[in-house]
Amino acid sequence: MIPAPYDKYASHVTVGCVNFRSIWGDKAANLEKIKRFIVEGALQGVDILVFPELCLSGYEADEKRVLHSELAETIPGPSVDVICELAAEHNMYVTFGMPERDSEDKSVCYIACPFIGPEGLIGTYRKLHLGRPPMFTESECFKGGDAVPVFETRFGPVGVLICVDFWNFPELARILMLKGARLILNSTASMDAPGRPEYITQQTGARATENVLYTASANLVGKENTKSFYGHSTIAGPSFPRFNYIYAQAGYDEELISATLSFEKLHRFRDNVQIDKIRRDDVIMAEFEKLNSNRN
Repeated sequence: MIPAPYDKYASHVTVGCVNFRSIWGDKAANLEKIKRFIVEGALQGVDILVFPELCLSGYEADEKRVLHSELAETIPGPSVDVICELAAEHNMYVTFGMPERDSEDKSVCYIACPFIGPEGLIGTYRKLHLGRPPMFTESECFKGGDAVPVFETRFGPVGVLICVDFWNFPELARILMLKGARLILNSTASMDAPGRPEYITQQTGARATENVLYTASANLVGKENTKSFYGHSTIAGPSFPRFNYIYAQAGYDEELISATLSFEKLHRFRDNVQIDKIRRDDVIMAEFEKLNSNRN
């Protein structure tokens, strides 16, 4: 049984994730590929489709750290407008990774995921935590976001996180759950290394188990300039009586995966676990306040 206030939403949703091979620096070509996957997703009955981090531009920075700034667009802007038209045509929700230019301060760019529905642009998530040298160049090219929004859909509130925000900061997924999200989309550019396919499986499943909700991670594939990505996009969540179940997973190649998820089954699990009733918010908040006081 689906409880109020969720009973006004659809009871099932088909979620899709794209293992996406970006053509580094070629925004026009990547936009065409995004469009083709949206059409393919519609043919497969996908309701919500998630693409990887910075798939519109390619993830890797150039030597002079100007590529993303040159390719950045405001939101709304030309690429978002194109996807809004397709989302309306196919009655679909779509989120994809892109470099966003601040509409007020043109010198500032963000790693962003616009969240688009049949009605148009609903909102934008900006990556909070930026990777630093020597392994990453994000902090040299972008500014971090400052909000953790949820987006209203006909399937209920949906959350979006980007890469490390999802992998390494589980507090953000918990915040989205507390705001009502039953589905969290993770747009990621996770680079290939030993054990990485197991990592995306483990972490996507862990965020779902911790919060008793569904999660979907979409990753890049292939090699850009010097960095390679391993795909293995994953859709996970509870499947009563299992605490965690991998509903779908891609491999190393470019492809679209999908899974139909039941909110009735999700709430069956929530009714048994009762995480909202046993969670000790008083202790958790008190400990956070102590930590913040010590940091200051």
